[in-house]
Amino acid sequence: MAFCDPNHLLDYFRLSADRRLLFGGRCYYTGRTPKSIKARIGPRMLKVFPQLADKRIDFEWGGKIGVVVNRVPLIGRLEGNLHHAIGYSGHGVNMTHTTAKIIADAIGGTLERMDLLERIKHARIALPQTLGNWMVATGMRHFRLRDLL
Repeated sequence: MAFCDPNHLLDYFRLSADRRLLFGGRCYYTGRTPKSIKARIGPRMLKVFPQLADKRIDFEWGGKIGVVVNRVPLIGRLEGNLHHAIGYSGHGVNMTHTTAKIIADAIGGTLERMDLLERIKHARIALPQTLGNWMVATGMRHFRLRDLL
């Protein structure tokens, strides 16, 4: 089970299969990855879990975030039993579990939820990647300000 806070730019956490805490969130929406993920995430993690102050962080990673305009993942079938699930807008650690269940159900023949998700209309911002990244970053700053209010 995964948990997240109620913010637009959220922090999330869950236990991995080997009982380690996986903690993340609030990525850079400009497409950049910070030099140290640990330096960015560590203070927020300790705010939520101060009892972990003397524990080590074994791994850190970052990457590109697939942000969709309406903040609803793009989930569907390409052909036959070839499915896709992309664009979690920074919520993938929490939402991928549900998505996997929906896709597994569809492969097994239960299509109601997959059919519903495939009807959602998605728009693409027709801009160069860098300009699109900055537009997304500006929008996410708006949501970050709302989180602070």
